[in-house]
Amino acid sequence: MEFSVVIPVFERIKLLERCLKALEQQFLKPKKIFIVDNNVKKKESALLLNSINKFKTKSVIDIEIYKSFKNSGAIARNIGVQNVKSPLVAFLDSDVILDEDYYSILIKYFLENKNLIAIQGVDKSFIETQKKLAITTKILPKLVNYFEQFFETSTLINKKLAYVSPSLAVAHPDAKEDFEVDSQWISTCAGIFRTSIFNNYSFPDQFITYSNNEYVFLSYSLFKNNEGRMIYTSKAKYRDVQTRSGRLNLIPLIFQIEVYDYYIFLQLFDKSLINLLIFLKSRIGHLFYNVGSLLSRRIFTINNFIFVLISFVYPLFHIGSIMKGNLYFYEKDFYLK
Repeated sequence: MEFSVVIPVFERIKLLERCLKALEQQFLKPKKIFIVDNNVKKKESALLLNSINKFKTKSVIDIEIYKSFKNSGAIARNIGVQNVKSPLVAFLDSDVILDEDYYSILIKYFLENKNLIAIQGVDKSFIETQKKLAITTKILPKLVNYFEQFFETSTLINKKLAYVSPSLAVAHPDAKEDFEVDSQWISTCAGIFRTSIFNNYSFPDQFITYSNNEYVFLSYSLFKNNEGRMIYTSKAKYRDVQTRSGRLNLIPLIFQIEVYDYYIFLQLFDKSLINLLIFLKSRIGHLFYNVGSLLSRRIFTINNFIFVLISFVYPLFHIGSIMKGNLYFYEKDFYLK
């Protein structure tokens, strides 16, 4: 079954080269790779083009490059998928390294499950973190994990379910053991979708800067509308290389997460009291977490602390615009290109 790969790229040229090398080494290779250039600097775009041209001389995989004029992961993926002709489209982040059998394992699921619309493997770094946490005797990692589970600020762990919480945290199965579960979410980090779903769905174009949780918006919309089955399995593995390259600075990122999360919550979740309380609890958790980030990165100043406090209420001052899907105020406030 043919599939193509879409990769948005913002900086990270060296990491992209490792990503492409892993694609070249796949037992089952994609029909085509679509690179979407998200760079805002001409120098970075030139470096990317040079790197792609070098890859083309050695690769057996056809590769095309497109330009996005916004550094937006959502818009870039929409550009990429609009050009895909194969029945399946695999999204890939430029800092992800796939195991050689990743696609050969997952593509088989689509042949065996006609109702399957999306699937993903598991990040090896996530497995390693869970195993270390299970055996560590250190107090701090355990306290951080308890904090994340209670406030739902990050990854949730559930032995059998892969769901999306009203907090917008996503639940993973316990990765200390092999698993295969139906999922309410599929990450664009390394997820595969039926191309046909994009006849009626897209990533949110409102997310006009960088990238945050657009995969939750898309895949949870598919789940809510009963479009088909989605699977999360540990049989196929990849590694998401943790890097700060190609990311927003902390303060703009903090504000963006709050704005985008408010938008997703208001669009996709019932405004029941329990859902509102879960969402509010997670925002309080984000507040504490962001203060901790200032301290851990050694950038704690009075100004940054005030910015973190403001981020907690910032979306409330723009709630009308957020409900209408107009998020341009964020880009204007932070002068982001």
